[in-house]
Amino acid sequence: MLGLLERYGVAATSFQILEPGYHYWFAPDEEGVVAYVEAGRYRVVAGAPVCTPMAQASLAVAFVTASGEADRRVVFVGVDDADLRRLQAGIGALDSVVIGEQPEWCPADYQLEIPERRTLRAQVNRARKKGVRVRRVMPDELAHAPGALRASIERVLDRWLASRTAGVLRFMVDLAPFSFPERRRYYLAERGDESIGFLAAVPVYGRDGWFFEDVIRVPDAPNGTAELLIHTALLDAKSQGDRFVTLGVSPLAGLEPQATSRRQRALLRGARWLRALYNFDGLRRFKARFRPQRWTAAHLVTVDHDIGISAIWATTRAFIGPRLGAFIIDTLRRSVARIPAHRWALLLSLQAALLIPWTFMLGWVDGARWFGDVSIQSAWVIFDLGLCLGLLGLARLVARKRPIARPLSMLLAGACLADFILSMVQALHLHADATGWAGGFVLAGILGPLVATAVLATIAAVAPEERAR
Repeated sequence: MLGLLERYGVAATSFQILEPGYHYWFAPDEEGVVAYVEAGRYRVVAGAPVCTPMAQASLAVAFVTASGEADRRVVFVGVDDADLRRLQAGIGALDSVVIGEQPEWCPADYQLEIPERRTLRAQVNRARKKGVRVRRVMPDELAHAPGALRASIERVLDRWLASRTAGVLRFMVDLAPFSFPERRRYYLAERGDESIGFLAAVPVYGRDGWFFEDVIRVPDAPNGTAELLIHTALLDAKSQGDRFVTLGVSPLAGLEPQATSRRQRALLRGARWLRALYNFDGLRRFKARFRPQRWTAAHLVTVDHDIGISAIWATTRAFIGPRLGAFIIDTLRRSVARIPAHRWALLLSLQAALLIPWTFMLGWVDGARWFGDVSIQSAWVIFDLGLCLGLLGLARLVARKRPIARPLSMLLAGACLADFILSMVQALHLHADATGWAGGFVLAGILGPLVATAVLATIAAVAPEERAR
C-alpha cells in the first residue's frame, strides 16, 4: 500500500487511506487501489483511485462494476480538479458537484513580511509575545522516548476534542496522528512547560509536498498559536525545498456558483444545516489568512447514477461513522456542556422561584379532595419546600463550579423522579377524570417534576467544574 502511494499518491488526501477504518479494493495487477468505507448501500471512496493517471478511469469503472455486483452504489468524495478531468475524459457519463475548496502554497514563495499577510503577521507576533514557541518534534522522539512527550501531545488532543461542539467525525477527517509516525512531520507549540498546540503533516508523494492534516490548539491557548504552528511548518517546508503545501479542503466553500444544476444547488443548500455544528465559514477565513496562491475545488463524483439525496446522505454517514445514534447523543451532550455555569444557575433559581407559589397553592387547597388525606398534603408541602431550598443551594454551587454540584444534582434528580412517579400514581387514582382548570392543575403537578428531573440529570452529566490548578 505504501509503495502505491509513493508511486501514485498525487492527491493531497492520498496518505489518509493508510489510517484506520478503510476497506481496500485492489486492481487485478495490484498496481492500483481504491480505499472506501461502507455507508448503508453505498461505498464511499476517499478521493479518486490511487494508480497511474492513465488507469484511473478504467479502475474507477471496474470498482463501480464490482460494487454493483455486491449490491452497492459508489460515491467518490474529495476528487480534485486534475483527477476529475481524467475521470471525465475516460468515462464521460458521470455526475459531479463541488463540495469545498482547498488552499495551496508553493513554500519557496512563502514569506510573512508582505502587506497581504499583515493580519497573519499580527497573530504570529501576538502568540510570540505571549511566550508561545513552536519546535519540530522528530519521529524518533516519539518512538524512543514516548512517555512524557506522547502524553503531553495526547493531553492537547483530548482537550481539543472535549471543546468541540459536535461529535467526533471519521473517514477523511479522523484524528489519527500517530499512525506511520516515521513518515510524518510533527510540530509542538509550548508555553512555559505546558504543551498548548500540535501540528501533524502527512506527505503528498506525487507532488513533493505536505498536507498539514491536524492543526490543533487547546481552548485557552493564546491567540495566534495555530497561526504560529502553520507559519513554522511552512518555513520548515521552505527550508527543505518542498514544492507543495496545503491545509486541506474547506468544506461547503464556493458551492453555489459552481453547482451545475438547480437540483444540486438545492441539495447542497440543504447540507448547510451542518454549519450549526461546524464553523465552516470561519475555517475558510482562517485558511485564507495565509493568502494561498490558489484555491482548487474538491468534488463529489458518481459514475453509475446522478448525485441525489441518497448519495449526499451516504457521504454524511461516512463522516459521522456507523453509529448515528451515538453521534447524535454525543453532539447533544457537547452542545449542552457548552452552556455557561451562570445560565444553569439561573435556570435552577427560576425553578426554585416557581416552586414557591406552587407550594403555597398546595398548602391552600382542600387536602382531602386533592390528596386523599391532609397528612399527605402536608408531606408534599414539606417536600417541595425542601426541594426549593435544595435548588437554591445547588444554583449557588453550580455558579461557583463546585465539584459537589454533580452528586447533589443527581440526588435532587432522583427526588424529582420519585415526585413524578408518585404524582402520576396519585393523579390516576384520584383525578383520572379531571378536566378544565382542575385537569391543568393535575397536569402541572405531573409535568413539573418531570422537567425538573431532566434539567437536574443534565446538570449532573455536564455541569462545568472549576479546573484544578
